[in-house]
This record gives sequence, C-alpha cells and structure tokens, in this order.
Amino acid sequence: MSNLAFFTATHWNELFPFGHAHQSGLLRLGALKLSEWWSREAARFLLHNEQATKTNVLAVIQNGRLNDRWIPSASALNQLAELQIGQALYSGNTLLFEPHVSDDAIEPMNVEGEIEYVCHPTEMFTQLANWLERQHEFIIEAWELEAPALPAHVTILGKAEDICIHPSAVVNASTLNTSAGPIFIGPGVEIQEGCHLRGPLAIGEGTIIKMGTRIYGPSAFGPECRIGGEVSNCVFTGYSNKGHDGFLGNSVVGKWCNLGADTNSSNLKSNYGPVRLWNESKQDFTDSGLQFCGVLMGDHSKCGINTMFNTGTVVGEGCNVFGGGFQPKHIPSFSWGGSDHWTLHEFNAFIRTAERVMARRGAELTPEEIELWRAQHAASAPRLG
Repeated sequence: MSNLAFFTATHWNELFPFGHAHQSGLLRLGALKLSEWWSREAARFLLHNEQATKTNVLAVIQNGRLNDRWIPSASALNQLAELQIGQALYSGNTLLFEPHVSDDAIEPMNVEGEIEYVCHPTEMFTQLANWLERQHEFIIEAWELEAPALPAHVTILGKAEDICIHPSAVVNASTLNTSAGPIFIGPGVEIQEGCHLRGPLAIGEGTIIKMGTRIYGPSAFGPECRIGGEVSNCVFTGYSNKGHDGFLGNSVVGKWCNLGADTNSSNLKSNYGPVRLWNESKQDFTDSGLQFCGVLMGDHSKCGINTMFNTGTVVGEGCNVFGGGFQPKHIPSFSWGGSDHWTLHEFNAFIRTAERVMARRGAELTPEEIELWRAQHAASAPRLG
C-alpha cells in the first residue's frame, strides 16, 4: 500500500534533534522509513485476513491519517480494523489515527493495552535489533536482495543464509559475521577491503564502507552514507559521512551530516552511571535510563577533525562544530563554534552549504524546505544571536 497518509504528532520536539525532514512518515526506523514499514505491514495484513476485514481496513485507512510516531504491527492493524469510517483512535490522550472528516456522532475508540510508539530518539538504536528482525522479509522485498554469491576472498562467520545481498553490491576481502544477527546489503553498496562487519546490520543503497572499517551490530545505515573507522550500535538515517578513523557508539546521525577525521564519541561514563541527555521539551538535562549513549546529531550538522564528544551529547540541526577539547553536551540548532565560544550559523551561509552538500548526491533543497529551515533558524536565533 502506497496511499497511506500521516500527520505529525504533537510534542515532536521529544524527538529532538530530528525535525521536519523526518516527519509525516519519513522517520527511518530500522532499515525502512515509517511509511514504508506501514505500507508493507498493511499489505501483509490484507493478504492474511478475510475479505470483510480487508475492505473495512482499506476504507478506514484511506479516509484518515496515521500518527507518524506509531509503529506498525498486526496488533495496530487489528485496532484499525475495528474502527468505523469517521472514527478516531486514541491511546490515552495520544491520537493514533484521525479521520479526514470526523463523525462527531461516533465516540472515539481507545486502544486497550500497550502500543508501540516512538517516545525518544535513543530508541532508534536501542530498539534497532528488534525492528530489523521484524522487518526481515520487508527489507528483502524492498531492496530486492538475494542469497550471497560472494567471492572466495570474503570470509563468512555464522550462517551464510543470514546474509542477503543485492546483485549490484560489491564486497571485497572482508569478514561478514552473522552469529548475532543477519546482514542486509542493499543496491549499489560497496564494502571495501579489510572491513569487519557483525550483524544485525542493514546497509542502504549506495553506501560505501571504507577500507578497514569495523562495524558492530545492531547498526543501520540509510542510503548514500560513507562509513569508516569503528562504529558500534549506530544509526545513520541517510546521506551522511563518517569516512575516517574514530569511534562512534550508541548514536544516531541525521541526514546530510559530516564527521571530520578522528572524531570520537564517549558512550560510557567513567563512573558507569546513567547518562543524562538534553531534553528539548523541558529545556534541561534528564536521566535517559541508559548506561550507553553517544551522540544524537541533527540534520545538516558538521564537526571538524579531532572533535571529541562527551557521553550523551545532543547536537542540534544546522550546526558547525570545531575546536579542541570536549564539546558541550547540548549544542543548540544552528550553532557555529566550539568548546566555549558560539555564534549563530548565518542562514544564507547554511543554505549555501546545504545546497553544495546535497548536489554531491544529486539532490536539492526545494523552496518549501528552505522556508521550513528559515522558520527553524528564526526560532533558534534568540538563543544564539
């Protein structure tokens, strides 16, 4: 199903630093965008249910919109199947499904029991193994993957059948270890010589894993990334680069980001205590409940060579970070500077850089996107201007 519509949930800043470019079903969870996951989950549901259920679910979905933080499942679709056209679906005070035209005579339905809902961006790496397992057959279908036909210079550890590769992908003189989970290698991916990859792992279209890279699963890379050095339990949502040596662990990197050579993140406090993270909603640091957490970096942010990120650092969107020493654990959107000296990233300069970066991957900013960035920049200006 490709005709699903989504609305952006209230309090989206709970997912800071990931903003408008990830809304309306575009948030990448596991290997797939939320919209893609919903479409394939719905298609499977329709395949395995009786005609009356199929007809009702189609009628309901086509006459409404899904919450863009609600995770699809058979249970979620069963809840939708019980709705009448024009009826809304809630979980407590959270709206999960809203009809295009509501029928005020129909009382909204409330979900019984727990729902799966993205509450915090750290779930993008903490729940990654679970999501990749559930998306297994969808990834194979969406990426048109096949059983491996790997050359003799590639070493497989674990089950070979847990490796799924697109025919256009290239793997050179590397090790692929599926002992802990499967490895999905998408169209046009290049694994250069001397890489060591451990599943569960999903590598999206056109991504290049550079020579000597070590990747520990669960990890996932969206399309057109450049990955090097040491990476552990990380998500790159697409079009971003960590092309050189340096460690990144338990982290999420947005779109169009670039990490300079020898960028390193701490993902464990020296006292092994829980990590406190910046909470944009509360404008304060709060306990994440995690022992391991590295960096959350918003779209179009960059950092210079030898950048050091402390445990649990949140970098907003449109930032340019450089300079020696550990960077602060909260870097507001459109910050320009490093350590203890920060200014506002000038808007036109930000747009010029974004256009250059995107052109290298054959993409461009639309006028609508520029206006969205302008509004976001204006909202950040009072903090840094």
